[in-house]
Amino acid sequence: MEYFLPYCAGNVLPDSGRKDMNTSKIGVWGVLLGLALTCLSAGSVLANSRPADYKANGSIALIEKAYSDGKLTLGDKIFRELQAVMAPQDLPSSLASSLPEIVKCGTPYVEEALANWRILTGDQQALATQYLARPNLDSTYISPSHAFAIHYSRSGNDAVPLEDLNLNNIPDYVERIGQYMDSVYHFYHTTLGYLPHPRDNDSLYDVYLLKIAAYGITVQESPGDSAWEDYSSYIQIHCNFVNFPPNDDPEGDVIGAQKVTCAHEYYHATQMAYNANMEAWWRESAATYFEEVSYPEVNDNYGYLPTFFNYPDTFLTAGGYHMYSAFIWPQYLAAKFSLNILRTIAERQRFYSILASIDSSLAPLGKTVKGIFPEFTVWNYFTGPRTGGITYDSAADYPPVPLDRSLVAPFAAITPIYAPDGLAANYIMAYPESGSEGLLKIGFDGANTVEWGFSYVAFRGSTVDVHPGCAVDAQGRTSCGIYDIALYDSVLFVPAVVSQWLNNNQYSFTATINPFGDADGNGSLNILDVSYLINYLYRYGTPPKYDYFIGDANCSGNVNILDVSYIIKNLYREGPSPCPYRP
Repeated sequence: MEYFLPYCAGNVLPDSGRKDMNTSKIGVWGVLLGLALTCLSAGSVLANSRPADYKANGSIALIEKAYSDGKLTLGDKIFRELQAVMAPQDLPSSLASSLPEIVKCGTPYVEEALANWRILTGDQQALATQYLARPNLDSTYISPSHAFAIHYSRSGNDAVPLEDLNLNNIPDYVERIGQYMDSVYHFYHTTLGYLPHPRDNDSLYDVYLLKIAAYGITVQESPGDSAWEDYSSYIQIHCNFVNFPPNDDPEGDVIGAQKVTCAHEYYHATQMAYNANMEAWWRESAATYFEEVSYPEVNDNYGYLPTFFNYPDTFLTAGGYHMYSAFIWPQYLAAKFSLNILRTIAERQRFYSILASIDSSLAPLGKTVKGIFPEFTVWNYFTGPRTGGITYDSAADYPPVPLDRSLVAPFAAITPIYAPDGLAANYIMAYPESGSEGLLKIGFDGANTVEWGFSYVAFRGSTVDVHPGCAVDAQGRTSCGIYDIALYDSVLFVPAVVSQWLNNNQYSFTATINPFGDADGNGSLNILDVSYLINYLYRYGTPPKYDYFIGDANCSGNVNILDVSYIIKNLYREGPSPCPYRP
C-alpha cells in the first residue's frame, strides 16, 4: 500500500532538507515521511546533509501548489483543503490525487475554515456547512461509563468492521472506541483534573465513525457559558483504519490507531473547554503528546519525528506536520516540571497566548521560555545513538539531529549554513586541534533583531560536561571559555534563537585559544595579566576572565600572589610557561 502524508498548509519543509535517522521504532512511518531522503548511518557526524527531495503528490499538496501558482484564491484553498479531509470524493479531478490522503488530524482544516468563513463564497459556505454538520448514522452505542454516544453505520461507505467476537450485536470496533474514549475521559478529568468539555444539548459527548481522510477531526460548535472562549464540540473518527500507517501496538495497527485517535481528538475537546481558538501548533503538539501519555505502547507519533529532528533550525511554532512532531516540546516541559504543568498552561490559555501562558506557568518556578529553551535544544541532541542520561525516557528511539557544521577548533569566523528561525537552533561540533593548549574562547555575535541563547557540551571519553547557558547580552553577543581544551575530545556548540518571530537569523562565531595565565582574556600573556591579577587580589577587581583557573599560572589550584610571581618569571626571567590545573 502506498501512503501519502500531505504537505499541509504552513508546512515548513523546504525543497531540500536534512538526513533521516536510523532508529528501530520509526519503521515504515519513517520511510513514509523520509521518502527519497539521504540516509546517514547512526552516529554519523557529517554536517549539513539534507534529504535529496521532499515530494508531495496528495490532494493537499495539489491544492497548495494550485494556490501558490495563483490558480486558487485563499478562500478556494481553505475550502478545498476542508473538502480534501472531510469529503474527498467531492474534489474536482484536477485536485484529487490517486494516492490515499491520510491526515493526522483534520481539526486544523476545520479551524482554518471557521476562522476565514467570510472569504468563502456562498456556494462554498453552503457545502462547508454540510461537511461540518453532524451526520445521520444508523446505529448508536453508549460507552460503558455513559459519557459517550458512538454513532456508526453497519453498511455503506461509512461501514465499520462487523466482527463481533462477544456476540452482543455491537461491532467490536465500536466497543473499543467506547472503551478508549472512556479511558481518556477518566484520565484527563479524574486523574489530571482538566475541566470537562462544554456540553451540547445532552450529557453524552458524540463521536461519529466515518470514512474521512484523517485519523480524526474535532469540530467546534457552540460557545459555552464561561467568560472565556470555550466551545462545545463533537468528534469524527475514521470508521476502519484500514491501510493506515503501522504503529507499535502489540494488539495490532488498527487498535493502536483507535487508541491514539481517541486520546488525540478528545484532548482537543478538552482544550476547547479552555480556548477553542488557541494557536494551532500548540493545540496539535499537546494533543499528540497526550497520545504518548495515554497509550505509550502505540508510538504512532514516532512517525512524525523526522519533521522535527531533521529540521532543528525551523520555528518551533511552525505549522503543517511539524505541529505533530513538536510534541517533543510539551514532553520536555512535562519531563522537566511534571505533567501537571500542561494543565496549568491550559488554564492560562483561557486569557493569554500560548507562549505567554507557558511563561506564566513557569514564573512560580523562577523560569521563562527564553531561559529554558537552550536546555531543551541540548536535550534534543542526546537522542538515538547519542542517548545519555540528560534527555527523554524514550530518547534512544528518536532520530539524531544533524550538525550544521563539523570543524576543527580553533577556527576563524563562521556563519550558519541553515540559519535558525525563531525558537530554533543550530548544532556545531568542534574537535580541538592536536597540540592545542589553553582556554578555548568562544566569540558569538548573533543578529540583534532577535534574542539568543548559547549552550555547549564538552565530551571527554565517556564524560559529558553540559553547559546549558552562556550569558548572551541584548546585542546577541556572548563570550564563554572552555578551560584546558586539550582534555576534551570534542565540543558541541548550540546557538539558539529564544524569541519567536523572525526567520533565517544570522550570526558570526569564532573560537580562539587563550594561553594559561591570560587573566585579562585578551588572547596573550603579558604584563597586563600581572596588573589584572594584582587588581583582582588586592583592589576588589574582577576575577580572571572566562574561567577562574586561567589565572592559576602555577597550577596550584588557587589564584594568589604566587601566580603573579610565576608570570613575571616566565615573561622576564625565562621561567616555565603557565600550566593547567588538573586535580
